[in-house]
Amino acid sequence: MKRKHLFWPGVFVLLGATMIGTAVARELTDEEVTVVCKLKEVVEEAGRDGYDLAYWPVVRKGPPKVNAPLTLRLDPSIEYIFVGYCDENCEDTELNISSLAGEVLKSDEEDTVSVLPFEPSEDNVYELNLQMTSCTQDEGCVYGIGILAPRGVDVPYSPDVPKELAQFEVCE
Repeated sequence: MKRKHLFWPGVFVLLGATMIGTAVARELTDEEVTVVCKLKEVVEEAGRDGYDLAYWPVVRKGPPKVNAPLTLRLDPSIEYIFVGYCDENCEDTELNISSLAGEVLKSDEEDTVSVLPFEPSEDNVYELNLQMTSCTQDEGCVYGIGILAPRGVDVPYSPDVPKELAQFEVCE
């Protein structure tokens, strides 16, 4: 069997895996650690009230006044809790859930940590938006979004999220 034709594709696969591994394993900035740890704190507090993460937390950086939409399908039999937080370079966040037609269904405005409970009226796709109302950094601020559901409830359309997230280990 000739194996020469497998050499270069194999090299490219290894090289690509190395690059992806390096990108995933980068160190977090101080602002990212602040946001991740705040999300962990809120998740732990919600855990005492019987809620767990239903989706992987989102941590990103965006410019002032950025609108960070997250589109997801929600089940009407579940009361979700959405959490939005911005790093210490940000004064307020506005969190809202809307239909894809743009109708705002519920919002929580002007808090450092926005917490928005929401029970959808129907099985549908919704848009969760977080907006930083102010950011003192020209290069932008770091924000985080967490989506929780009651513990033990099977949340359709969500990935399996482990109880212990490696992402939260930076806070210990």
